[in-house]
Amino acid sequence: MGNVGISSVDVRHGTAWLHYWLAAPARGRGLAVRAVASLANLAFGDLQLHRLELGHRTNNPASCKVAGSAGFAVEGVQRAKLRYGTDRFDVEIHARLATDPVPGLRRIELRLP
Repeated sequence: MGNVGISSVDVRHGTAWLHYWLAAPARGRGLAVRAVASLANLAFGDLQLHRLELGHRTNNPASCKVAGSAGFAVEGVQRAKLRYGTDRFDVEIHARLATDPVPGLRRIELRLP
C-alpha cells in the first residue's frame, strides 16, 4: 500500500527527515495525510524531536497537498535538486515544528518497537 518513515535523525538538534509514498490504488482517501500527521505526532512525543522536514518535486501537487494538510509549512524551493535520467527537478521543502498547531485529523495508532 505504501510507507511513511523518518530518517536522518539528528538527536543533538532534534531534527529529522520525514518521507512517504502510496501506491496508486491507495491514493485519494486521505491515508497519506493521516499517516504523515500521526508519525509526526509520534516523533514529537516519543522521540522528542523538535523539527521534521520533508520535500517533494514541485511538479507533484498531490504530495504538496499531503504535506500542507499534515501541518507542514512551505519553507522554500531547492532548485534542480533531484535528477531522474537526464531531467532535473526542483524540490519544495516543508517543515513542521513540535510547537506548531496539531492538525485535527483522525490519528493512526503508531507505536515504537
